[in-house]
Amino acid sequence: MATVGVEWVNDYDWLPKLTYEDKDAGGFYDELVHHASWIGVFNWGDSNAWEDDFKRTEKDGHAPDWADAVDFCYFTGHGSPWGFYFRSDVPDDSIAESDYNSGPLNGDLRLGRNHLNWLALEVCNTLQWEASSGGTTYNAFDRWRSAFEGLHIMCSFTTTSLDLDTPGRYFAALLDGRWPSVIFGLPEFLIGRIPLRVIDAWFLMTSITQPDWAEAAVLYAGKAGSDPSSDYIHGCGSVSADPYPHTYRVWIPHAC
Repeated sequence: MATVGVEWVNDYDWLPKLTYEDKDAGGFYDELVHHASWIGVFNWGDSNAWEDDFKRTEKDGHAPDWADAVDFCYFTGHGSPWGFYFRSDVPDDSIAESDYNSGPLNGDLRLGRNHLNWLALEVCNTLQWEASSGGTTYNAFDRWRSAFEGLHIMCSFTTTSLDLDTPGRYFAALLDGRWPSVIFGLPEFLIGRIPLRVIDAWFLMTSITQPDWAEAAVLYAGKAGSDPSSDYIHGCGSVSADPYPHTYRVWIPHAC
């Protein structure tokens, strides 16, 4: 059975507080669990959402038990080109960091070693194409390529995005095909289900929920015989083999 886990933070103790992250992540979780027969593994929020859950074992993290133990993981809160943010008083620290945030190949994420296929970061700026640190500019490949150790797709934004309660539920409904009912109120018994590919679902969700000035993006890895750009979620269509070791990466922006 396919599995899902979500984490979210509203009550930051060192960044501006947010309002709807619990409903955002909870909507994603509930849609897949209650309408797509997925198994819900975790729904952690605020002080129960830990950077440690995404951190690789080489850095004393426990990603294999949490983020990398599910097929789809969804996080919503604050973010930047260098990572996504947690409270400062939870294990292990306040940021799940990219490489080059504190030195080349020192990032927290090495995902897909266990189960994780898809990671959605409903946060600001994580997939911004270029960002500078210490006088050097790093692109999205520099910052995130080492996170892909079997991970298929990372979904996020290049810009800031609005704090809303609907993105997670809409995204999941686009993935499992219930979007005519969930988003537009059309009877499911008449329309049926129309699942979208992961990348298409992310971009359509962001176009529906975010303003025109926002820009979403995806980053995916591939190799011969493995093309995650065509992935559907489990139970709704084909899923590529794990692209590891990957031989190419693709970054795609999308104007909302």
